[in-house]
Amino acid sequence: MTTVSVVVIVVAIVGLVVVAMAVQALIATLRSLRETVEDLRRETLPAIAELRATVDTANVELARVDALLDTAEEVSARVDATSKLSWMVLRNPLVKLASVSVATDRMARRLQRAPGDATPAGPGGSDALSAPVAELPPAPGRRNPRPTGGRRRRRAG
Repeated sequence: MTTVSVVVIVVAIVGLVVVAMAVQALIATLRSLRETVEDLRRETLPAIAELRATVDTANVELARVDALLDTAEEVSARVDATSKLSWMVLRNPLVKLASVSVATDRMARRLQRAPGDATPAGPGGSDALSAPVAELPPAPGRRNPRPTGGRRRRRAG
């Protein structure tokens, strides 16, 4: 054997030893990694199960809240319809009641005044409520349907 062959054999043996040591370190690292993964699995599986239970509970509560919101919308619609119906039913009688009240007030003022009493009854110096209907000004926004001078005469022509 020549020296070159001996050097090559020594280098090969040293290389094999280095590769064997690297493989042994790799095996030790893989064992450590396997243990770490097992520890992680043992710790995370209960947490995942608890998380699933929490999500299920949250879904049940969301369904309950959704049902409550649907019920609230139905109640709101019914209340709205009822209030509109109540307004439609009570509007005319309330207007009539208000007009009867005003008419009663006018009549009471007329009856309280003496026929020859010249004292002013209102803040403007005259009793506008007891004035004849023909002298009352028209309501705001409405035209007086009849002229105050009487009926118009048609010309025959």
